[in-house]
Amino acid sequence: MMTTSYISSINLWNAPRTGLARLQTDLARANTEIATGRYADIGLALGTKVGTSLGLRQQGAEIDALKDGNGVTALRLKTSQSALAQMQSAADTLLQSLVGQPEGQRAAVAVSAGNQLPTLTAALNTAVAGQYVFGGINSGTAPVADTAIATLRSGIAADFTTFFGFAPGSPAAANASAAQMQTFLDTYVAPRFADAAWAGVSAASGAVTSRISLSETVATGASADAQPFARLAMAYIVSTDLGLSSFSTAAQTVATSRVIGLLGEGSGGLVSMQADLGRSQALITAANTRLDAQKTLLSSAVGDLEAVDPAEAKTRVDTLTTQIQMSYALTSQLRQLSLVNFL
Repeated sequence: MMTTSYISSINLWNAPRTGLARLQTDLARANTEIATGRYADIGLALGTKVGTSLGLRQQGAEIDALKDGNGVTALRLKTSQSALAQMQSAADTLLQSLVGQPEGQRAAVAVSAGNQLPTLTAALNTAVAGQYVFGGINSGTAPVADTAIATLRSGIAADFTTFFGFAPGSPAAANASAAQMQTFLDTYVAPRFADAAWAGVSAASGAVTSRISLSETVATGASADAQPFARLAMAYIVSTDLGLSSFSTAAQTVATSRVIGLLGEGSGGLVSMQADLGRSQALITAANTRLDAQKTLLSSAVGDLEAVDPAEAKTRVDTLTTQIQMSYALTSQLRQLSLVNFL
């Protein structure tokens, strides 16, 4: 027995479009893969291997963070080196001036150190990116405050008056002996620049250490509480604040000889600091080279997991585009079908 049934025109029109949404989704995914070079849905494509991919990417991000940190650290080291070189140059210039003068004329030359103390303080307060490079781990605070230096100088002036019985620059200084000058420097002045006293600056003891690679940390700074800086400060204050020109030649010789020794010790200490920082700079350069190599390996491993075949993706785009065009064309043709055309 023959039966008849009917097919709705709307069903005919919609039939070619039933898979269109899926085709458009697949096309968008294929275009994304061509643009990025990696699977559009990593989890779907890799399955259980997605954890490996994420781990590799996390290691790559850690390397990028280390490289960024090394850039900041390298800038801090470069700034520190420049400040140390400036302080050393000033100390060496004064030292050469003093050594080249007869003993009786050194006191007059030493007065020129008056400009060096503010320069030393300014150099120790050098900052980069909002951080004081000589602040130690307390890098957010200026290591040497103006009030600290003023208090130090006023304290030495008070000690001078107490010990000698007259103020600096007094004509009575001509009667002071070389032994008195030696005792004053050893008993009153030097203790104010010893480790415990000089550490009264705001800088924290010890240098900053930085992690420069996945397994290395190095010292990447100097602290203003280090003794080479104290030696230079003492040399400048003795040169300018004691009124050396008022003393006898013998007493002047004791003081200027101490200044020469302090300048030599301070300059030598600064050279050692620069050498230490230079080694840290070399270590950072080497670490960056290794980090670049590690990042290349990680990127290659991630690419092996996530990268798509561009040719295959392009073929899928072409195929999907053709299928979508055919769907649109067939739908258009079906919409033109009408029984009216056959009446």
